[in-house]
Amino acid sequence: MVVGNDRFGFKIIVSPNRMEMKVCFDDKAYNSSNWAPDSNMVTAPTLYSQIATQIGLSGLIYLLLKPFNQSPLVAEVIAGIMIGPTLLGNFSGFVNNIFPFVSTTVLENFMNLGIIYYMSQLGMEMNLTPMLKIRRKTTIRAMAGMVLPMAIGFVSYFLVVPPMKPHEPILPKLKSAFVWGIVLTATNLPDLTRVLAEQKLMRTDIGRSAVASSFLSDIAMWVFLAVLISVSRPEYTIRLCISTIAFMLFCAFLARPALSWLISVTSKGKDYRERQVQFVLCGVLVAALITDSLGLGSLLGAFMFGFTLPSGQLTTTISERIEKVSSWIMVPLYCTVSGLKSNLPMMVPEGRSVMHVILFVGISWSAKVISTFLVSIGSQRMRRPQEIFTLGVLMNSKGLLAMIAINLGRELYLVEVEASGVMMLSVLVMMMSVSPIVKYTYKPQHRMLLHKTRTIQSTGSELPFRIVACLHSKHQIQGVASLLRLSNSTAQSKIHTTGIHLVELTEHAAAAAMLIEHDTHSKSAAGTKENSMNHQIVQSMLALGKENGSLISVDCLTAISRYATMHIDICCIAEDKRAALLIVPFHEQANSKDEPEMIDAHAVRNMNQQVMSKAPCTVGLLVDRGLGKPNYGTTCLIVFYIGGADDREALSYAWRMVWRPNVHLTVVRFVQSDDAVEPTPVEDPDDDGKGILSLMEDQERQKMMDEEFIIEFKNKAAGSSSVSYTEEVVQNGDETMAIVRNVMSANYYHLCIAGKGEKRISVAEMGLSELVEFQELGAIGDAIVTSNFSNSTSVLVIQHYRK
Repeated sequence: MVVGNDRFGFKIIVSPNRMEMKVCFDDKAYNSSNWAPDSNMVTAPTLYSQIATQIGLSGLIYLLLKPFNQSPLVAEVIAGIMIGPTLLGNFSGFVNNIFPFVSTTVLENFMNLGIIYYMSQLGMEMNLTPMLKIRRKTTIRAMAGMVLPMAIGFVSYFLVVPPMKPHEPILPKLKSAFVWGIVLTATNLPDLTRVLAEQKLMRTDIGRSAVASSFLSDIAMWVFLAVLISVSRPEYTIRLCISTIAFMLFCAFLARPALSWLISVTSKGKDYRERQVQFVLCGVLVAALITDSLGLGSLLGAFMFGFTLPSGQLTTTISERIEKVSSWIMVPLYCTVSGLKSNLPMMVPEGRSVMHVILFVGISWSAKVISTFLVSIGSQRMRRPQEIFTLGVLMNSKGLLAMIAINLGRELYLVEVEASGVMMLSVLVMMMSVSPIVKYTYKPQHRMLLHKTRTIQSTGSELPFRIVACLHSKHQIQGVASLLRLSNSTAQSKIHTTGIHLVELTEHAAAAAMLIEHDTHSKSAAGTKENSMNHQIVQSMLALGKENGSLISVDCLTAISRYATMHIDICCIAEDKRAALLIVPFHEQANSKDEPEMIDAHAVRNMNQQVMSKAPCTVGLLVDRGLGKPNYGTTCLIVFYIGGADDREALSYAWRMVWRPNVHLTVVRFVQSDDAVEPTPVEDPDDDGKGILSLMEDQERQKMMDEEFIIEFKNKAAGSSSVSYTEEVVQNGDETMAIVRNVMSANYYHLCIAGKGEKRISVAEMGLSELVEFQELGAIGDAIVTSNFSNSTSVLVIQHYRK
């Protein structure tokens, strides 16, 4: 059979078995490209134009598909198919000028080098520790969930191949069906974690089950691929099996201990030099060369080398070197090469119809869903049908590994030409359907534990004080640590702290999108593959707990998410930990000039606002201006009290700090003048139509609560030398600001604790709302932060828990 025509300068001849192809060139009719019109040699500009075409087209497609929750990989696969004979490959001008057929060899060789490093990076990201922690029941369910898709893949494959002829050998067909069974069995972990991170399902039971099953299925896929390579060459099956087992044993028992020893003797806590990184990168090529020489393929060696490399700073450094180039250039090029081999209009085999193709795609898509339902029925813990369906859809997450399996089947002459196009279409449908279906069909039930200690006041001095502290960078460690020390842990009210290192999730780092829990008792508690900054943050937080003995316990997490949805992770963690106080850093910090911050201030501010609007407990917004500096004298605190729930919560927190040695508290209360004109409440449309009368009643109730609270506070503080209390009479906001300026200029205070005072109607704040630059700080907090009379006083803005 001949595919193509003379106007492209070549003919493709497909063998009768539909698996082998030969390309015949016509030298007279063919020119490589306009870059070299007189030569058939492929020039560098040809390669550059191919890269630019793929990246530009995939970028445009991604912009169109991004509103539909599609990943960049989907856009890259579609762009590759469009560049191939499916669409643009039908135009002779496009083919001869940009993608001449003779350039395919150069393009594939260049792409293969990048894919080798991509597979090594994928191996580095697959940490062995989580696999060892997977429970036996989960492993059994995951393995059971692989059997049915494998069987469905075997059966469904015969829908997209020509009907069997009499006396035709069935063994080649079975090998081809085995390839599709492998593809259906696998669940790509990087794409799965991206979807879970976007839909905020990583910390749910479904998310954990999906990740565990995906991890095991990815490992199983590599085993199946090794088996596939062995059965593709019957005359070498025994030798290939022995070589595979020997290489894996070599990696596990010789290479990994040797690399661990080398890392321990060369690093000694210091940063790795470029020469050491180069040696490891060369090791990837050596491993790929060894496995390719053994007949196992270069990708298996690269993956095993990355999987063998011990976790730590070196792994992170190498992964950062590889990630940008491989994900931005090499993966798109791989999609291009795959698209050049896929001709979707001609994918319907002889003797089959379009309905067979549609049925094949539908059965393939439902394989994981059906297997998940059957496994759930056999499980002791039966989930809701909606959860089972969601889990099944999540297990349909496919990615580059599925494409690699299909292309490997073609290279080994196991998959027929038309069938490979249908397989690629099925994988693309699965990739595109997962995220939208999960987003619009599954809404997790809020089964968070309700607890009463959601505020500082409700915690009191006899209950554990639970705090969740968020950190973006190492510069925020000392300020948060000092605030935790000031919180005054006692034997009756111990402090349980959960430190969260917030890491922004980039587009191509979805494999890491998860919540990492760090081992408190491990010497290397910074964990597995985090960078050095993460290591410093985690170690500093754990050191805080150790230096305070049993009075302050510290747990550390690393939350990797996009800033647009990071507040959901923070609020869920605060709910899980039953926190009474959630501390978040202000988006503008006083950092050292030699180590500038690499965070998006605008995104962090939006995140803080979302946290304050949805927090399940009291929130403290910390503006650190040197709170963590060494202080060998008395720590001076000040509270400006106007009234309302936020101010009562702020003063309650300050009162807790007073009982710590060498702490002095100054309380300045603003009292309304008798002849002051009280402002009239303005009805807020967001208050569910309560009306002016209801608002005025609420204000009177708040005033009564303030009077009772202040009387109680004055009685408790009577005779204490650690507390100074004064009252200032004011008629408007200008007088309030004048008093604040005078007080802050006359004395030095390490920390000012102020209530946010949202929707508070008070004479002391009259006329100040128009002057507030940062609404999340409130009138008093904003005035101190943005003023020039207090450049060294840290500010903690308290917002009382709102139901």
